[in-house]
Amino acid sequence: MSVSAPKNERAFDPNASIVLVGCRGAGKRTLGFLGALHLRRRLVTEDHYFEKVTGLTRGQFISRNGKESFARQNADVFKRMLDSNRTGCIIECGMSSLAPEAQDALRAYSRTHPVVYIHREKEQISLLLDAADVEQLLKADEKHRECSNLEYYNLYDASGHGSSPASGSSTPGDAKQAGPSKLLSAREDFTRFLDLITGRGATRAWLESPFSVNAIPPEFRAYSYALRVRLSCLLDHPDLDWDDFEARGDCIELVVDTWPSDLHKIIARQVALIRRKLGVPIIYHVEENPRGERRRPPEEKNTMDAELLDLGLRLGVDYVSLDLQRDETLVNGVLRHKGRSKIIGNFWHMGIGALPWLDERQIENYRSARALGCDVIRIARFCAGDSDAEILEEFGRKIKHTFPDPKPPLVAYDFSVLGVRTPLQSRILSPVRHPDIENERDHLATVSTARGSFELLFRQFLLDPLQFYVLGSNVSYSLSPAMQTAAFDFAGMPHTFQAVTCSTLDDLNQICISDAFGGALLAAPFKVAIMPHLKVKSHHATAIGAVNVLLPLRGKTSTILDHANSRNKAGRAHAFFGDNTDWSAILTCLRRAISPRNYVQPSRTTGLVIGAGGMARAAIYALIQLGCRHVFIYNRTYENVVHVAEHFNSWAESQGITAGTQANGPHSEICRVLPSLLEPWPPGYQLPTMVISCVPATGVDGNLPADFEMPLDWLRSPTGGVVVELAYEPLVTPLVAQMHAFRESVSPSWVIVDGLEVVGEMAIEAFELMTGRMAPKRLMKEVGRKTWELQQQQQASTGAFQTGFA
Repeated sequence: MSVSAPKNERAFDPNASIVLVGCRGAGKRTLGFLGALHLRRRLVTEDHYFEKVTGLTRGQFISRNGKESFARQNADVFKRMLDSNRTGCIIECGMSSLAPEAQDALRAYSRTHPVVYIHREKEQISLLLDAADVEQLLKADEKHRECSNLEYYNLYDASGHGSSPASGSSTPGDAKQAGPSKLLSAREDFTRFLDLITGRGATRAWLESPFSVNAIPPEFRAYSYALRVRLSCLLDHPDLDWDDFEARGDCIELVVDTWPSDLHKIIARQVALIRRKLGVPIIYHVEENPRGERRRPPEEKNTMDAELLDLGLRLGVDYVSLDLQRDETLVNGVLRHKGRSKIIGNFWHMGIGALPWLDERQIENYRSARALGCDVIRIARFCAGDSDAEILEEFGRKIKHTFPDPKPPLVAYDFSVLGVRTPLQSRILSPVRHPDIENERDHLATVSTARGSFELLFRQFLLDPLQFYVLGSNVSYSLSPAMQTAAFDFAGMPHTFQAVTCSTLDDLNQICISDAFGGALLAAPFKVAIMPHLKVKSHHATAIGAVNVLLPLRGKTSTILDHANSRNKAGRAHAFFGDNTDWSAILTCLRRAISPRNYVQPSRTTGLVIGAGGMARAAIYALIQLGCRHVFIYNRTYENVVHVAEHFNSWAESQGITAGTQANGPHSEICRVLPSLLEPWPPGYQLPTMVISCVPATGVDGNLPADFEMPLDWLRSPTGGVVVELAYEPLVTPLVAQMHAFRESVSPSWVIVDGLEVVGEMAIEAFELMTGRMAPKRLMKEVGRKTWELQQQQQASTGAFQTGFA
């Protein structure tokens, strides 16, 4: 009997308007604002739309026309709001969404549009509303689940996770270091959720930088690992250190293996925590027979499983694991509601007489899963004894030759009561465990860790030890070797990383042509000079006109995916790829440090960049990506800075980015040159709230040394701002010292971000680009600071000093 995929009823048009519903105090307005900025859509609010249509506020309308007339008018305006804003909007609904007519309209709207229920903890809503109203509001709020098709858990995280591990250190330059605000964490979570439900996230990441760790889904990587985490384990250990889960797998498989009371809320919170703490794709798996639960009649069990699986889809997880041997109605229901979530179709062959790999029924299983539209097919087989690897390899070859492309990626392995038989059986999504958590209830991943599995690839000569570098004219004291070496060890890679001083392209070429060359971080003078010699560049590097990461292209074919999956392998490089992590490191630090009062407003916010080299280019680009449309540049050598400004103004014009209109008239140019520090700030523009100093510790190639200080008149922003100093030797540059004094005596609203913060972020993204593996961020930052402190001790005794940013 042939099978076919049921229609996906939640595959909405990517530009379909997104509706937000939920209780008062749930955060809909803030999330709507963040979402509209991210997706570049109009934000439509119910209050504003009512006033726009009627010419009156709600209160004014009730006063003039009475409550009955208001109820009728309000219902009509609500329906009109949905109907007239069907595309390109984020629509924030007020409490009118609880009215029966509004609920009917939302149910109809949800057939063609995402309607997202914003769920927030009762404790947080209670802080915002009168206690007498909370219980009644939350009870009514349950109706929002009935008229929505997606759900976002607006997590409150008291831990403040994500702030720099160095925030509390006593290093001279890091006083009042910026950890991410709660608003930043919410923005990152919600925009990731929006990217998934609109289907734009992976596509955008691929187009911008195909070597980015987020650009290639785990099922299409050369090797990937799924860290299995059971819900029961999370509930038994509520004080787990989430930082210790970092980079333990390419994705998290959350196994729902217990059914406590208030299960829906518990699962939603755990999904939100994984998103917030780890930021990796989530595989959502509902176990068929939860341990410790009473046996239920088949109908009751199927109903419960269907609700739990639908909850995973509503939460917008990346993957839903679906057992295809389950009830057909349950399977079809999940496939109908899959939306943008990918489906992993499973076949578990249990017991001593498990179906052999080369049995034709295995081929038929793959065929039926493929016909159902599964995105990944996973077949796991219980193995009582050792099985030959050649048999599983032969099965893979049969799949490859039997089915035409495109065919879903195959995950296939044997397991026993001791765990997966061999970590090399499955190339992708291999189940692994956390090295320090013994989970007696999980027989699928009790042996292997991601580190151990990856180490084995090198021992089996499937991957090769490579040599990585930081290259430039002043890199001998770079922090990169220590940070990268620590990350290599954490991930189980026998690579080396060293700093090599060189200043000509011929010197650079001699290093890069080696078969063992893995990649390099580039410092001055190579960031701009290397550009004409690169075959492929990321979107960002092209826009900036400079690169700081150089990678060899070794794929057997000409496809970028093949080149990306050839990382960690030796051989002759056909050509080279260039990317830029300087800009994204600066952007990350700015986002962490910007206060809500200084949130970027494209028409008003101004930024100031000091310098005109490769780092200055990255800083300008970071400001533009942040939404700043008025970037001022100062450099001691005027000719250099004019060239940089012309580059970005030309690029912005090609992208349709303009500065808009200021008080002194319209300006299409987003970059403007400041000719002198002695002149007042240009009239008609706000004083800068973001200042980025991009000059090295000592003069290199005509650039000014890091002895810059801000004219005091330029520091008069009434809301303060952020100063990012990229040089870190010395850590307290004249600018940093000036800002410490200014903050203490004049304006405490300024935040200082030192060079160690920025260089740590650069190293993290560079590691991921060079290896294709998730970076152990906390470890790398800790090693960077400790290495810097050790260098300070050595410099104190020898009088040596460091230059550059690497």
